[in-house]
Amino acid sequence: MNNKKKKPTVLTPDKGKPTLVKVGYRDIEIEWISPDFKLDELTDCFGQYKSREGVIQMQKSLCGQEESNTLLHEVMHACVYGAGLNQAEGPLKEDNAEELVVNQISNYLMGVFRDNPWFLDYLKKNMNENNN
Repeated sequence: MNNKKKKPTVLTPDKGKPTLVKVGYRDIEIEWISPDFKLDELTDCFGQYKSREGVIQMQKSLCGQEESNTLLHEVMHACVYGAGLNQAEGPLKEDNAEELVVNQISNYLMGVFRDNPWFLDYLKKNMNENNN
C-alpha cells in the first residue's frame, strides 16, 4: 500500500467563498482545495492552517456546517499562533493541547452561534459602538 500523501490541488473558489481573512496583524489567504477529505484515504482533515505561509487550506466540498466550523477552527489556530500561545513556554506548546483547545472552543462557539441566531448580529451591530 502506498502511504505517501498527495499534495492538495488549489481550486478556483466558488462565488461567495472567502479568499482572505484578517487575523491580528496578518492577512491570511484562504485556499479551496481538493482532495475530498471525506473520501480520500490519504488525508485526515477538513482544513489546515499553515502559519509560515499565511494560508488556510479548506476542503472545497464540505457541507455548510462543516465548512463554517472548519473555517472558524482554522482561524482560531491562526489566533493561537499570532498570540504566541503555542511557543516554547506557552500554554499550548504541545500540538495535542493546541488541537484539543481549538477544537473544543470552536465547536462550542458554533453551538452558541446556531442556538442563538441573534448573537452574531448583536455583536456586529455593537462592536464599533463607543460611549465617547
